[in-house]
Amino acid sequence: MQWYYANDGQRQGPVSQEDFERLVRDGVIRENTLVWTSGMPDWRPYASVAGSPAPADGPQVDADTAICAVSGKRYPKREMVQYEGKWISAEHRDEYFQRLREGVAQPGQFEYGGFGLRFVAKFIDGIVLFLAGLAVNMTVAAILFGTPNYFGRALMAVSAHQRLVFQAITIPSGMVLAIAYACFFISRWDATPGKMVMGLKIVRSDGAKLSIGRIVGRYFAEWVSGIILFIGYLMVIFDDERRALHDRICDTRVIKEK
Repeated sequence: MQWYYANDGQRQGPVSQEDFERLVRDGVIRENTLVWTSGMPDWRPYASVAGSPAPADGPQVDADTAICAVSGKRYPKREMVQYEGKWISAEHRDEYFQRLREGVAQPGQFEYGGFGLRFVAKFIDGIVLFLAGLAVNMTVAAILFGTPNYFGRALMAVSAHQRLVFQAITIPSGMVLAIAYACFFISRWDATPGKMVMGLKIVRSDGAKLSIGRIVGRYFAEWVSGIILFIGYLMVIFDDERRALHDRICDTRVIKEK
């Protein structure tokens, strides 16, 4: 079942039933938002659609039910509580209010970082890692070659064996440096220096912090985003939650700090 909805006078869609319910839960589609799907004679406010039977090819929507802000599932309102315009099922009530006490953002409360902000943040991190890697490489070159100069002809002037040893040390060192950089900053501040400068944070889809294992996994998942002609990064432009491919793989979100 495909839905359309109006946003600032512009038609949006089609979106699936699941995405439609998520938009309702997130507050994008409100009671007075005009919606339409196949089988409806014209566009109608969502409030009237929610209180009437859906078209024959779609599920029935009961006016006495609502979508839980935590799980995204529909429950009878008699089994739910309402707080600041959101409905929370009894099953997820304790979880929801525990998040509020801890200051963890609830689903639908994120403002996601766009492609431009993420690109600049990545560029800044790239510069930092380049300079750190340069220092490591020059140190290794000084030990192996007797000089920190390993650029161009200077590297070609040494033996093939020395070049292989140099590369065998510096390539893994670069990977370890990048992983340590990500783990150190993200585990403590939820952001690398580049993302801090741009006012961004990396969190789980539910707003929780990333574990060390997930940070490492996200580092390698970025390889997948880059190896396919950087299409994985460009997905940020078109995704409704501004997710790159590696965000989808690792269930992470890049959000703006409040």
